[in-house]
Amino acid sequence: MKKVISVLLAVAMLAALMIPAFALDQNTPKGDVIVKTKTTMEDGKDARRYTVTIPADTVIAWGAEETALTGYTAEAHLAYGEKLSVTVSGNGNMTYSPEDGVTLELPYTLEGDTAYESTGAVVYPVADLALSVNIAADDWNAAVVGEYQDTLTFTAAIVTE
Repeated sequence: MKKVISVLLAVAMLAALMIPAFALDQNTPKGDVIVKTKTTMEDGKDARRYTVTIPADTVIAWGAEETALTGYTAEAHLAYGEKLSVTVSGNGNMTYSPEDGVTLELPYTLEGDTAYESTGAVVYPVADLALSVNIAADDWNAAVVGEYQDTLTFTAAIVTE
């Protein structure tokens, strides 16, 4: 009797293992799920963004022919076909006004990444850009000692390829 019961239990166990194989209804409809990203952040703001870090006010030592403006960087996460463009401009002359009606000039040039354009929509990791103010030795030799200054304008824009 024990043999018969063990055979019946073995057959029942085999039958239990086969049931999941027959549980699938071949006529069950299948569906696809689409997972996609949005072009806005969780707070609803545009996901496109860029950061341009510009140098702080810079003091140039008297007689220095080249002074690097440190801390000039760019990072961007833009849409396909867009690029980051940054331009830097100045007057080309620093001015000093020792008294009313008197303005003295000290010429300079900008060198480095004065017209930066990213190679694509993403600039990551951060791009370290180079920029320096150059003053010729002859211009230093012809200048009256004083505090000359000028303002540099950094303009950042998203451009389309």
